[in-house]
Amino acid sequence: MAALRSREPAVRNRVEELRAENPTADPEELARKLIRATRVRVAATGAASGAAAIAPGLGTLIALGTATGQSLYALEQEAELVMAMAMIYGHELVDSDERVLEALVVIGLAGGAVKLRENVLVAAGERISVATFRRLPHAWLTRTSGRVLAFLLGRVAGQRLAASVARAAPLAIGVAAGAGFDWLAVTALGRAAIRYYGRGGPVARGEALPPPSAPIEQKETLHVQSGD
Repeated sequence: MAALRSREPAVRNRVEELRAENPTADPEELARKLIRATRVRVAATGAASGAAAIAPGLGTLIALGTATGQSLYALEQEAELVMAMAMIYGHELVDSDERVLEALVVIGLAGGAVKLRENVLVAAGERISVATFRRLPHAWLTRTSGRVLAFLLGRVAGQRLAASVARAAPLAIGVAAGAGFDWLAVTALGRAAIRYYGRGGPVARGEALPPPSAPIEQKETLHVQSGD
């Protein structure tokens, strides 16, 4: 998370530059431009990592090694995309660590590790309203000895591992697999982020509600429950 925190100024500058270049664009238009740029950038690195497998034998070993680095790069880019989307829609959280945690949850939404049912997030058998999660992201993700966070990270790592194996395929198959996986992953993530932060989404609806009259700690016990 420290690496992502250090990237926040660059993410914010990118969003401001995008707004300056498109002064008449609404948040949806800006979001789609950001998704397209991220998709091209990440897919290009995915194709490059798969290209190493064109040479048999040694090429496959090189591809497996570069895929690990590319997967980390892709995950960082995806998290930065979510953070930028929150800025575009005006819904970013105050604390830096909380912004990173929320980005991981949105990545989980795109990959199926987290479900969104109306305004409720569901992961690893734990439920919480989006409004409560945004007040207590760390509390929910580390609930029951960090089960939700471990489940979320495990699913993301598993998907990236499958992509790395595909990239190690020989000839042009690795190139296509590398670029294709990241293209689809960023597309799905962009849609999930728009659904989450966009107009009429659960974040916007939650922020329109009046502030809770009881302390957050008491409210959390009302909104968080186990079971799928």
